[in-house]
Amino acid sequence: MDGQRYIGVALDYSKSSVYALQWTVENILREGDQLIVIVVNKDMVLEGGQGHLWEKSGSPLIPLQEIQEPGVRNHYQLKEDEEVEKALQEAAVSKKATVLYKVYWGDAKEKICTAVSDAPIGLLVMGCRGLGALKRTFMGSVSNYVSNNVTCPVTIVKLPANVSAS
Repeated sequence: MDGQRYIGVALDYSKSSVYALQWTVENILREGDQLIVIVVNKDMVLEGGQGHLWEKSGSPLIPLQEIQEPGVRNHYQLKEDEEVEKALQEAAVSKKATVLYKVYWGDAKEKICTAVSDAPIGLLVMGCRGLGALKRTFMGSVSNYVSNNVTCPVTIVKLPANVSAS
């Protein structure tokens, strides 16, 4: 690596993942860092042949300025979220970080692990849904799976007690 820090944040637009993004910008991100926002879409709805091209490797790294264009956002099936936009603007402007998106399609557990391998991520930050033991047993925990299967450190950020996950 060239001295820059590459920080990944898994984003599914849930309250816990948005909070993890905000927490990362406030507490981890430093000037000059690369912030890679990892989004995994469950359904592959891409026009043309691009879906097959990116099915395994995900999209190329997409700069924040490009993602902010509505047509591009729709093309990659990204949601508009005011809190996400605010956090990313703070990262880009106040922290002077380079913000990039990497979009995948498929199973979140597998694709987040793939993202860590594909992009030069040195630290991954994720939110936590806060499943109980029984639900976690049947549904599985993405954060648990990822933290046990990637090669970089993983920080799992829980929502504050006064914030509901729903």
